[in-house]
Amino acid sequence: MINEFLSKSLQFGTYDLSVQEVLEVILAVFAGKFLIYVTRKTLSKFAKNRKLDEGRRFLIFRLARTFIYIITIFIVTDIFGFNLTVIWAGSAALLVGVGIGLQSFFNDVISGFVLLFEGGVRVGDELEVGGDLVRVKNIALRATSVETVCGDLVVMPNSKIAGDSVRNLTQGQSTTRISVEVGVAYGSDVKIVSDILFYSMQVQTQVVQTPKPQVIFKSFGDSSLVFEVRGWVKSPWDRKLIESDVRFKIDAAFRENDITIPFPQRDVHVHTNL
Repeated sequence: MINEFLSKSLQFGTYDLSVQEVLEVILAVFAGKFLIYVTRKTLSKFAKNRKLDEGRRFLIFRLARTFIYIITIFIVTDIFGFNLTVIWAGSAALLVGVGIGLQSFFNDVISGFVLLFEGGVRVGDELEVGGDLVRVKNIALRATSVETVCGDLVVMPNSKIAGDSVRNLTQGQSTTRISVEVGVAYGSDVKIVSDILFYSMQVQTQVVQTPKPQVIFKSFGDSSLVFEVRGWVKSPWDRKLIESDVRFKIDAAFRENDITIPFPQRDVHVHTNL
């Protein structure tokens, strides 16, 4: 009785399917959905336990979901009785053409794998890309979304971050160095200049006290004595503002101590023929 029911033919357009084949298709689809659900829950549990960061969780789920979809499609296609060998042979030329046209896309996708699995760049990291300071908001398969200091949201291809030289200011040392360079007139008291530069950097609340700020006598310039003061901060995100505050302090202290910042000087010799 059951065998007769399962072998009963159902017509869908030009296709005849047995009840058993229909049930197998439904079972395959539900099994795929269930596996995707279990994968999502498992990865979310790992993410909550901080065993897996958000970027890697996203990538692994995407890969697992795609793999489950492909397997489900193969199973359903096989149930329908299609010859997969013929399908692959017929689409080979099309796939080659599409692959050539999407070289840049695949390069970005592969770079996304490198970023997420290698761990060199993570969500929340502060990067210096092409001289611009940005914070990573999201890493997807093709592109990475970053936020600039100005508050703009920029979408960068993954190949730009993975392929170019990128400075990661979050990973590595716990502090980042900032510096301000200034020139003073010849004849200035270098001890007073050094004390002013050290104090101007040290009083900044964002500057850590260990390591201590450093004052470097860099060179004897063409028209000035060149100094550099260095300090270390926990987060580089506001480094431009901190450096600006240091310059304000230096300028005010120089005025109080009659220390001048000279203009570039050039000697001009004029020869006249009498």
